[in-house]
Amino acid sequence: MKKNCCLLLALPLLIPVLLRAQKIDSMMSIYADRFPQEKAYVHFDKNLYRAGETIWFKAYIFSGADPSLYSKNFYAELSDASGVIIQRKVYPISESSTAGNFDLPKDVKSRHLHFRGYTTWMTNFDTAFYFEKDIRIYDPRDSVITVTVVPRETRLQFFPEGGDIVAGVECMVAFKADDQFGLPANVKGSILDKTGKEVLTFVSEHDGMGRFPITPDRGDSLTAVWRDDKGIEHRTGLPRVRPAGVVLRAISANQKVLFSVARSAEGAPEQKHLTIIAHMHQHLVYKARITLEENFMSGGTIPTGQLPSGVLELTIFNSNMVPVAERVVFVNNHEYLVQPNVGMQMKSVARRGKNSLMVDVDDTLRGNFSLSVTDATADGLFPNEDNIVSRLLLTGELKGKVHDPYYYFNGTSDSLMAQLDLVMMTHGWRRFKWDALVRGQLPVIKHPEQDYLSMRVDVLGVDPYKIAKDESLNVIMSKKDSSTQMYAVPHIAGTKFGLTGLVFYDTVKAYYMFNVNHALSNQAAVTFNTGLVPSVRSAKPLFTAFEGWTAEDSAYLRRNRYIAQEAARVQPIDNQKVKTLETVTKTARVKTEKEKMDERYASGLFSGGDAYSFDLVNDNLATAYPDIFTYLQGKVAGLQITTGQGPGGTASLSWRGGRPSLYLNEMQTDAQQLQSIPVTDIAYVKVFRPGSGVGFGGGSGGTIAIYTKKGGDEKRNDPNIKGLDRAILIGYSLPKEFYSPNYLENNPRNEEEDLRTTLYWKPYVLMDKDNKHVSVDFFNNDITKKFRVVLEGFNEEGKLAHIEQIVQ
Repeated sequence: MKKNCCLLLALPLLIPVLLRAQKIDSMMSIYADRFPQEKAYVHFDKNLYRAGETIWFKAYIFSGADPSLYSKNFYAELSDASGVIIQRKVYPISESSTAGNFDLPKDVKSRHLHFRGYTTWMTNFDTAFYFEKDIRIYDPRDSVITVTVVPRETRLQFFPEGGDIVAGVECMVAFKADDQFGLPANVKGSILDKTGKEVLTFVSEHDGMGRFPITPDRGDSLTAVWRDDKGIEHRTGLPRVRPAGVVLRAISANQKVLFSVARSAEGAPEQKHLTIIAHMHQHLVYKARITLEENFMSGGTIPTGQLPSGVLELTIFNSNMVPVAERVVFVNNHEYLVQPNVGMQMKSVARRGKNSLMVDVDDTLRGNFSLSVTDATADGLFPNEDNIVSRLLLTGELKGKVHDPYYYFNGTSDSLMAQLDLVMMTHGWRRFKWDALVRGQLPVIKHPEQDYLSMRVDVLGVDPYKIAKDESLNVIMSKKDSSTQMYAVPHIAGTKFGLTGLVFYDTVKAYYMFNVNHALSNQAAVTFNTGLVPSVRSAKPLFTAFEGWTAEDSAYLRRNRYIAQEAARVQPIDNQKVKTLETVTKTARVKTEKEKMDERYASGLFSGGDAYSFDLVNDNLATAYPDIFTYLQGKVAGLQITTGQGPGGTASLSWRGGRPSLYLNEMQTDAQQLQSIPVTDIAYVKVFRPGSGVGFGGGSGGTIAIYTKKGGDEKRNDPNIKGLDRAILIGYSLPKEFYSPNYLENNPRNEEEDLRTTLYWKPYVLMDKDNKHVSVDFFNNDITKKFRVVLEGFNEEGKLAHIEQIVQ
């Protein structure tokens, strides 16, 4: 009887623990199904650029180990050294990939620009997993080739395996030494206890990383006394020694992970009954219970032969299902590669010689690849560079910078695997917030993924009951090529109308009319939105960019200096038209036409204020200008505008050393989009001085707001849309086609000097069972004697390809 009573008393205590364990299992399943984590890799045509060149790129989107079929929109941003976004592009995703480009300004002053890429879905989660890369820029002002020597500031960090150093239990402690640029540093030193006695010595094994075992005493504190590669002595404290706890150790072996769990002798009761969970890509792959009632240590084996290669995360929970130790290991089953054959059918490094390249695949699966051919002597290879394999399998799953990540995929030796395990021990992180899972808390999704572009319409200024339930909106979309398309936009609820699944590029005019209440557009303000996510913050590199050149860089620097000198010799830039403009002032005590325009168009922070304003509706000369930036030249003091060079050239703007933020109808945009809008479509322009507080980043570089004409401010000649109200919609960034010359043709452009360093770029090499061979022809430039050929991509099973060849 007494025994049964004890059992009944224990049940209420046991049930909540069981429920928490079941809750975690079910919540992990929900996360995997409803909140997949995406990651991106971007293949660039090369690694080193000159001002005025084009950055070509191809983005690949994965979810877990598979190509992502979830996201439809990819955002690409380019920021300067101060973190100000200077260009932003949006491209549609198809077949888990997209391609785009950035045209570099001719006045780039930094030796680095920063690229950031992400999908709409990724904006709902940790921004640390956006794709980010520092783009190196050759500066022609480097007329003298010197190696810049910057004092290194070495730092040393310690990472106890599993998370804690526990008294009386042998722990493995990993360490990582690097400098302010994220570059590894060699160190050596000693570990001292609280009395100053030397406990052990340590030395870095690989790229500033190493490890050592230690069994500290209760109440002890540990300090590292170490020297950097310059012999300078430093002191760094280790994480505190916990009097009691659990230690997790693990090692990845052939098709299995071996683990051990140990507790301190003075451990609390909840540390005697543990649970281990292993998960990969948010999926639970292993779970077991561990009893440490009589023994202080136990262990086990996790079979991994059926798992995809990648990062496996282990978590130990106590009997209350509270996490007490965590570890990440890398599973490498060597199944992740697809190997297309890339061979030269015809090779010529002669001046303007013709080359023919063949790509072959042996299997029948669909393949999606990108191909670049560059001048190998001008395009630098830098040790921090990711490729598609290292990014999607390793660095895309970890926080922090991994030096030379592809190195760990260049073999299968035990020493290489041990070095990779050092990376895992020094870059671990927690993907799940376990307490949130126990509470059943789901992520807050601010930006649900949409089906490409949307047409979101909101009717402002009227009561929802005045909008009939069967109301709808007829929209005629007019593109720049004069083509039109009509859409019926249904009423969703309240004052909102909407339609998704649209794909259009550049800016389009949307002429609209309500079907039931034709006068509704005159009674309310009607706003259109395509659903694209605005940029939320300045983009700053994870590490301070090194602005100098190292000894290893000098060959690339010489080559690019030579190319820049040749370009300056044969194509002198003498048509720059930079004007410092005179001040425009206005003085009025009564409401002027411009003030009326301000009331009609500007809102919120953009309304009123001390700004230059331009009324283009009543300016009869406005239509004579080819674009809005040419119109603004000569009208704002201190604002410098450099007109784009040649057809389609993008204007460059600067003001007091900064770059103005640009807005179209109070939505942030870029110069290329604004320059493509006909001046006849623009009603009103406001220019705010630097530091005005208006716009992104407080308007530190000034803010220019462009407003397109509303219904009553223009006359239309098209009989099909006469009398309709109109809005301007910003679509996807207009794709640019890579120009590859054909020197066998009689083309006037062939008379020009050819100094291209990207000889060929093909973002889409698509292959399947019916198209297993792709042939590519390209011509050499006037100076290159050695090519670098890079092919990257994946097949429909998610297997990855990275092939790099030097042709000379």
